[in-house]
Amino acid sequence: MATGSAAMSLPAGGSATRREGRFGETGGRVALGLVLPLVVLTAWQLLGPVLFTEYQLPPPAKVLQSAWVYVVGDAAGGQYSGTFVTDLTASLQRVLSGFAVGSLVGVPLGLAIGFSRRVAQVVEPSISVLRSIPGIAWLPLAIIWFGFGHTSSVFLVALGSFFPVCISTIQGVRFIDPNLVLASLTLGASRRQAVTSVALPAAIPSVLNGLRLGLAYSWIYMILGEFTGVNKGLGAALMHARDTMRTDIVITLMIIIGLLGVITDWPVQRLFQRVFRTDVR
Repeated sequence: MATGSAAMSLPAGGSATRREGRFGETGGRVALGLVLPLVVLTAWQLLGPVLFTEYQLPPPAKVLQSAWVYVVGDAAGGQYSGTFVTDLTASLQRVLSGFAVGSLVGVPLGLAIGFSRRVAQVVEPSISVLRSIPGIAWLPLAIIWFGFGHTSSVFLVALGSFFPVCISTIQGVRFIDPNLVLASLTLGASRRQAVTSVALPAAIPSVLNGLRLGLAYSWIYMILGEFTGVNKGLGAALMHARDTMRTDIVITLMIIIGLLGVITDWPVQRLFQRVFRTDVR
């Protein structure tokens, strides 16, 4: 009986050991990821005052203070005091709206191009041309079509997310092992069953990575979109800080936008891993 109890206790101990190993591995990755930011921060602190004026590159302490005032607010109640939540809410609405539109168009179109040679011959050359046009070149056309403000911003975000989503979906379909489809057909599956039950699931990891990349591009194009004259938003605050020569606020917003890109990507990655049981790192 003692032997049986000891044997039964092994899986729990093994599970705990694996969890500790995962936590240790995660901690190691985080520590390594902090090395370069700490090096940059140290160089900024030591060399910034030597190479730049305070207007060109404010010291880290001033940027940190500005970030605190922007996020939390202060008693003085300046122009940027505590406006972070309002700006974030406005920008997040544009990011999610544009990303949803770009994904809802990009995934089906990418699947159609990937699975159909005829559709690819008709549509893919135009996509190749359009995706080569810089985002900034779409800005005047967006304003002409939709005017200044929210709609133009959402259009540009949708455009920025569409291309990576669509192209990743196309590549995911085209890199499917043809032997998988052939084997299913040999075993009696219809062509439609081979596509829906074999080919499409095999393409899912690439599609999911395209969605993550599209979300990252949505944050980039959100900044461009908010240069169309919106009143609230992180991009609008960035533009205003540039016009008022608040370099500390410009750097603050750059850091915040970068962190938001990482923060929004993490839950999406975890969701995809849990729902689709696939590694999308």
